[in-house]
Amino acid sequence: MSTVLQQQFNKVGKVETGSVALPAIMRSGAGGPESFQMGSMPQAKQHITSGQMHRGHMPPLTSAQQALTGTINSSMQAVQAAQASLDDFDTLPPLGTDAASQAWRKNKMDESKHEIHSQVDAITAGTASMVNLTAGDPAETDYTAVGCAVTTISSNLTEMSKGVKLLAALMEDEGGNGQQLLGAAKNLACAVSDMLKTAQPANTEPRQNLLQAAGNVGQASGELLSHIGETDTDPQFQDMLMQLAKAVANAAAALVLKAKNVAQKTEDSAQQNRVIAAATQCALSTSQLVACTRVVAPTISSPVCQEQLIEAGKLVAKSVEGCVEASQGATNDEGLLKQVGVAATGVTQALNELLQHIKQYASGGHPIGRHGEATDRILDVTENIFSSMGDAGEMVRQARILAQATSDLVNAIKMDAEGESDLENSRKLLSAAKLLADATAKMVEAAKGAAANPDSEEQQQKLREAAEGLRMATNAAAQNAIKKRLVNKLENAAKQAAAAATQTIAAAQHAASSNRNQAAQQQLVQSCKVVAEQIPQLVQGVRGSQSQPDSPSAQLALISASQNFLQPGAKMVTASKATVPTISDQASAMQLSQCAKNLASALAELRTASQKAQEACGPLEIDNALSMVRNLEKDIKDAKASAEEGKLKPLPGETLEKCSQDLGTSTKAVSSAIAQLLSEATQGNENYTGMAARDVAQALKSLASGARGVAATTDDPQARNAMLDCAGDVMDKAIAKPGDAESQQRLAQVAKAVSQALNRCVNCLPGQRDVDNAIRTVGEASKTLLADSFPSSGRSFQEVQAQLNEVAAGLNQSANEVVQASRGTTQDLARSTSKFGQDFSNFLEAGVDMAGTSQDQTQVVSNLKTISMSSSKLLLAAKALSTDPSSPNLKNQLAAAARAVTDSINQLITMCTQQAPGQKECDNALRELESVRGMLENPTEAVSELSYFDCIDSVMENSKTLTESALQMLYTAKEAGGNPKAAHMQEALEESVQMMKEAVDDLGATLAEAASAAGAVGGMVDSINDAINKMEDTPSLEPEGTFVDYQTTMVKTAKAIAVTVQEMVTKSNTNPDDLGGLANQLTNEFGNLANEAKYAAITAENDEIGSHIKKQVGELGFSCTGLVTKAGALQCSPNDSFTKKELIESARKVSEKVSHVLASLQAGNRGTQACITAASAVSGIIADLDTTIMFATAGTLNRENAETFADHRECILKTAKALVEDTKLLVSGAGASQEKLAQAAQSSVTTITKLADVVKLGAASLGSEDPETQVVLINAVKDVAKALGNLISTTKAAAGKPHDDPSMLQLKNSAKVMVTNVTSLLKTVKAVEDEATKGTRALEATIEHIKQELTVSNYTLEMEMFCYQYLCQDLERMYLY
Repeated sequence: MSTVLQQQFNKVGKVETGSVALPAIMRSGAGGPESFQMGSMPQAKQHITSGQMHRGHMPPLTSAQQALTGTINSSMQAVQAAQASLDDFDTLPPLGTDAASQAWRKNKMDESKHEIHSQVDAITAGTASMVNLTAGDPAETDYTAVGCAVTTISSNLTEMSKGVKLLAALMEDEGGNGQQLLGAAKNLACAVSDMLKTAQPANTEPRQNLLQAAGNVGQASGELLSHIGETDTDPQFQDMLMQLAKAVANAAAALVLKAKNVAQKTEDSAQQNRVIAAATQCALSTSQLVACTRVVAPTISSPVCQEQLIEAGKLVAKSVEGCVEASQGATNDEGLLKQVGVAATGVTQALNELLQHIKQYASGGHPIGRHGEATDRILDVTENIFSSMGDAGEMVRQARILAQATSDLVNAIKMDAEGESDLENSRKLLSAAKLLADATAKMVEAAKGAAANPDSEEQQQKLREAAEGLRMATNAAAQNAIKKRLVNKLENAAKQAAAAATQTIAAAQHAASSNRNQAAQQQLVQSCKVVAEQIPQLVQGVRGSQSQPDSPSAQLALISASQNFLQPGAKMVTASKATVPTISDQASAMQLSQCAKNLASALAELRTASQKAQEACGPLEIDNALSMVRNLEKDIKDAKASAEEGKLKPLPGETLEKCSQDLGTSTKAVSSAIAQLLSEATQGNENYTGMAARDVAQALKSLASGARGVAATTDDPQARNAMLDCAGDVMDKAIAKPGDAESQQRLAQVAKAVSQALNRCVNCLPGQRDVDNAIRTVGEASKTLLADSFPSSGRSFQEVQAQLNEVAAGLNQSANEVVQASRGTTQDLARSTSKFGQDFSNFLEAGVDMAGTSQDQTQVVSNLKTISMSSSKLLLAAKALSTDPSSPNLKNQLAAAARAVTDSINQLITMCTQQAPGQKECDNALRELESVRGMLENPTEAVSELSYFDCIDSVMENSKTLTESALQMLYTAKEAGGNPKAAHMQEALEESVQMMKEAVDDLGATLAEAASAAGAVGGMVDSINDAINKMEDTPSLEPEGTFVDYQTTMVKTAKAIAVTVQEMVTKSNTNPDDLGGLANQLTNEFGNLANEAKYAAITAENDEIGSHIKKQVGELGFSCTGLVTKAGALQCSPNDSFTKKELIESARKVSEKVSHVLASLQAGNRGTQACITAASAVSGIIADLDTTIMFATAGTLNRENAETFADHRECILKTAKALVEDTKLLVSGAGASQEKLAQAAQSSVTTITKLADVVKLGAASLGSEDPETQVVLINAVKDVAKALGNLISTTKAAAGKPHDDPSMLQLKNSAKVMVTNVTSLLKTVKAVEDEATKGTRALEATIEHIKQELTVSNYTLEMEMFCYQYLCQDLERMYLY
């Protein structure tokens, strides 16, 4: 009998022993002796063909496996349909030869290539995900996640086929080979179909078939990308990637051999089997890593592909650990274990080299050079110095790092200068190196000062200023390199954001069929549509920047496109997250959820990169805007030349109605942008003016596109030329540089000229001329109402009335037709307005007849004038709506204008038909019904700009109010129903409501804790991101406290976050199961911090401080999301050493960001911080005075030389005067700015220090023979110091508070004590001074006056100010005598 080891799926939990002579299975005999070689994997000795495997151990499919089978089957159908659609490429409409047509071709090709590339990225990432997810025991496989990967592959392949057909058509149009592209796409679809077949849960083929099929998908993906020229990864990088993966496989093969040696020498069969199973798993995971590398190598630039390869690497690391542990449990042979350990180390080293290779590409793909590394470190460290204000030790530590970094940069620049052949360039490099060296020397000196005086804010400020100077020198020396790297980072971030958005759109479209909530799906589709319109601009920005790396215009276009992409992208993320719970298919829901998270992360990167790039590129917005407008003017001229030659063709998708709408919308955008430009230019802020100029240029670009489209879709040559002429006139008028002093004076006239040119451009739109003609018709006809009298026509009243009724009905009908035509074509609007003008003329003629016949002629004429006015408003509203047909507000205005026409007609008819009771009511009702017929026939037409959910909220709010009112009435009636003693029922009801609320809160908390305990951190990440986004929202409630209140709370919360983070690091090593609860705690703490930050920013002294606080809190939030994600990953895989290291690194980043938040809070309250520092300094002075009193009491406080007290009296008095002035500034500083409060606090410390010193010298001059007087004098100044310390503390507490706050009363009392103690000091000086001096008399008079003022019962702050001023005046008089 022989023993066979077979993988089982039946959860027995042990290796199965059985006979090889099983029925219906034939196995070949032994193949002779086997040989093993280092560096190679042993080949499989058994091949199993589907259908022939013994299925006795295969259990029936589970529900999850059945669901996956259904997903795979439907996905295969979608793949086959996509494959069938690739037989022919799209048919392009005829295109022109002008600049716009050529740009459309180029942009469409770029956009198609981007979309195809991002979709191929998703296909390869999904394929690698399937390989990783199906690696273990089928009973432990997450089939929902596998289904998500399958739907990702099929949905992206479906969308990719559409882009391939368009790109193939464009390639054929330009003489390329589109058929080859179609063939490559078909090959990819075929490879995907084959792989999906092997991935069926019921499939019994060996796993190697799945790995081979996945590798074929990767190969086909690379071939497709090469056909479209999108192989953006270096072939050498890909070759090295494969070599490193094979190196891991070779190292793993060596480990397997060493493990085999252990198994052969192990007598315990159970341990032997365990070693064999572990070695087998190690070999399988390594084979899987190589397969994943083959799959994702062509698309390794994609972060999701990098993540999958890293995940495969983690599985290898886990299997290596298992192999080592199994070997250690099987033998005690030190030699064998050492061999296993060395082999395992070899696998780990090879794996680390592979992961580092991946991370190198993820960080930018290319080394940044010796300049770049030092420059980045300088910029990062200076930022840390700025954030560490208040912590001298940390600032000095960072300064040491900064000095080393600048030294490295100086040496690098010198080396470049020595190797430079151009003497001028060499001189510039050496000059830059010298500037850097000088700035470094200044910074080092400032650091020494800060180290020697850690409590000196002045020294810290000097160090900050020196660091700023060094940063400026670095920017000047490496400006181009810095800008290039930042722009490169922005390019990568924009590419990833566009790719993530493309994936999210594909996921949203795929989820539509399983979405139970169509309203939510519609909102998602709308947000996707807006983003889809922005993606081309982002892609064009990236391509333009890459093709023109030295063009400021291209860089600014990329920055602008990136910033414009952020808001619609964030809205799509929100809509996607809101839609996920309504999707019934779990795989589709997971796909959309993952795509939304990836997009949110990509948007965060894009936001940061665009901000940094904008700072680096400088104020070039105005020049770039001018250049853009000049190019637009040139394009308009080019289009006009093509039109004259008959070659101007509309671009695909352009129609007359669409282009007219775009033109009308863009005219409003241009007008709004110009108004903003005028405002910013007047204020003189170059940065904001540049941004406004950029907005004007973008709006003009849309205007030029719309004008060209209208001209291309218009058959009338005259109208076509007029449109292009007017558009060119707009561009010509718009070219005026706001920053120029001369043009600044005529900027308003230029804006007016642009506005007039815009009006002429709009008037060229089809239908506008007809509306203008109708308006003129109404105006001309209405002139007849200006006559003094209206003679009778000679007809009877009944005839005139009948005619008036008839034409009134016609005019009312025409008004309704105008409203209806607003929803149709421009031709419909032209016909309806022309008819309205004619009907109005007929109506007015009949109305004038009625005025001549009626007895109340004045009233009739008045009503006719009202009808004329409302008719003009109707036509103006129709004209406005024709330029922006999608605006609900304009539609409302048009409908209201039509109702006004109806109402004014009703008033006239009512007055003329008063003799027939009931007739006027019937006629009015009929006309009212006619006016609303249009709304009833279009029930889905938007009547406001509120969204569906806003309307639902409004209805629900009203329903809620109604329900609560009815409930309250019910209970009130019940109480009043004959039981006057039932008042306690209301208390019982309130108690029940409170208990219900607490139960709901407890349930929510329990669910959150359960989710966190299971490692589900998605909700926490969403909560943190929501908290970050809500910081930018306007608070619904006014702040209840001051900045100090919110600062105190934020400091406590930030420190609590730091404690939680440290505890997470501890638990990661001791008890990873607790990480979920700690992550939930961290999420709640950050939510509280973000909420407080919102109010702290509002109550901060200025917007800059508030923005800085929110920025630091936002960065802390992004770090927290990373830590929470790592905590969830580690909780799911507690023994994963890589994840544990990543968690510790994430925790370090969070702790660093916490320190930045604390530093920003200190910087935001400089005055309060200065008060704290000042109070500490005063405490030191008091301690020093106590020491001096001890010396005086002991009789050891001796005079120096032969000095007398008179030598110090004048200095004491001058310093006391200065202290009084400081006291006054302190008291007033409580209500002033933080800057003034800080100055007052610092000045008071300086003065009290000097006063204490001179009083000590004066006391010493009295001699040690009079210790009692010395002690009295020093105690007097000590009391002044104590009072000052108390005054500083109360000033800090009262800062920013209203006048009626209790802290202001304490401030008044402290000021009173301060004045009293200064008075006591002066009395003491008087007591030890010669009685005959004039100074004594002046002092005595001053003291007496202060004493009288202090006896006043109503002591107010104004009296205090009076006392201070009076005291100062007396001291000045004393100095004169």
